[in-house]
Amino acid sequence: MNRKSRNALFKIHTWLGLHLSLFFTFMFLTGTALTIGIELESITRQSIWTTVPSVDRTAGFGDIYEGIKEARPDAKIGLIAVDPKPWFVNRTYGSTAWGESVSFWTDPVTSELVEETRAVGFRNILRDLHDSFLTTNRLVFVAVSAMSLVLLLQIISGLITYRRFWKGFFRWPARSNGQRSWIGGLHRLSALWALPLSLLIAITGIYFMLGGLGFKGSSPSPQPPAAREAALPAGFDRHVIDTAEEHARNALPGFEPTVMSLPGRKNKGINFIGHQDGFSKFSGLSTVTIDPVTFEVLGAFSPADDKGLKRVKILMNKLHFGTWGGVFSLGLWVVLGLVGTGVALTGALIFASRIAPDNASGGAFRRIWRGLGLARWAYLVLLLLIGASAYLHYGPGSYGRVAVHPVDQQGNVARLVLTRPLRRDTPLEIELDIRDPEIATAELQINQGDFTPLALNGNGDKSRATFTLNPDDTGNEILARLQNADGTEQIVTFRLGQPIW
Repeated sequence: MNRKSRNALFKIHTWLGLHLSLFFTFMFLTGTALTIGIELESITRQSIWTTVPSVDRTAGFGDIYEGIKEARPDAKIGLIAVDPKPWFVNRTYGSTAWGESVSFWTDPVTSELVEETRAVGFRNILRDLHDSFLTTNRLVFVAVSAMSLVLLLQIISGLITYRRFWKGFFRWPARSNGQRSWIGGLHRLSALWALPLSLLIAITGIYFMLGGLGFKGSSPSPQPPAAREAALPAGFDRHVIDTAEEHARNALPGFEPTVMSLPGRKNKGINFIGHQDGFSKFSGLSTVTIDPVTFEVLGAFSPADDKGLKRVKILMNKLHFGTWGGVFSLGLWVVLGLVGTGVALTGALIFASRIAPDNASGGAFRRIWRGLGLARWAYLVLLLLIGASAYLHYGPGSYGRVAVHPVDQQGNVARLVLTRPLRRDTPLEIELDIRDPEIATAELQINQGDFTPLALNGNGDKSRATFTLNPDDTGNEILARLQNADGTEQIVTFRLGQPIW
């Protein structure tokens, strides 16, 4: 490339670097923290850390299901992950009887429940902040991911304009030539050392952008199961899980499931996900779906059955999140991520040093802020957007309305509606939502106390009443005696379970 073209490319590199330096500093810093987000979040949770080697982690899916049900009989279990990370106990994703998402942590040997954590934590908030500025909006996610194209352009333009860059990997900048020269040398040095991570982040970010645009590839779908009355058939227990797992292992040669998801609807089966002999850990996972009633194999698919971009999903995730090499890759990604943060930050400092001499008044950030021009107002708008999203998603009114159905689901004549989660020693206002227009009166019994009448407020075909529950440490059982105008009555039972916190 001739000098004129190289100079033009350098101007583009410099202009983009200035206006997007704060953005890339933020993205590299949050991405680095996110790499070990669950570890940072769990520093004080000593009960979920373990040194049990993989060969001794003998608790199976059925054991874990039984262990959780013994401690929390009203909990709804969604997904069980065996050996999520070698240094953590087993993790199960589920929800409480009052509808709050919870993670259940169980001992990998005894299956005893050792810890319960809320779904919203440091890692979840950091993830949403990193990929969509807390908006969880797909278009914002695509826009953020699209900046990977700019990052790739910066990498290429930087390598082109830095002549003989391969000689600079060990060229430590000298302070004797002034601050500007030293910062410039540090920028080039850190950029070279962060190059492997930066390049992979750019490529995988483009992949995520394509996924946000709908280009995800596809996987084959299992057959529907036999008709049944509920999501989980009557008598569902660990023996059903163990039998289903045995059929899943036999469906594919060398199949070793590490994740099991239970059906949330009656037209779904039990999914087992894991590695299969003959496929590397970078090529994808195999999936087997089992009917929980007949134990028929509804579908058995290996990574070879994936189509399009789905075939590289596991590879992209491992490269982006640094999980490709266990502890070594996580540590390496953290170090390189911090170096990448330094690249973005020193790029802005170069600009600050260029527009003012070393002894000029005003700090570096002030000079950067001035140099951003109109772009600084875009940053202010972005900060306001993040603040508004944080209040919307995590503020006082962020807990949405949650419906709790009767334990027997009989006729779905009534339900409870909660606008706040159940908490120990905290009165909870609950709405009884009656969906049968024939109901004329209602009485309520809480925790085996006396039945007390409720004042119903009608609205079309529905009526509702509000009452207050003072939670105790038992099952918090609520019975509603509903009576029709002709005198016939029925009793529906709700069970919120024992408060966790």
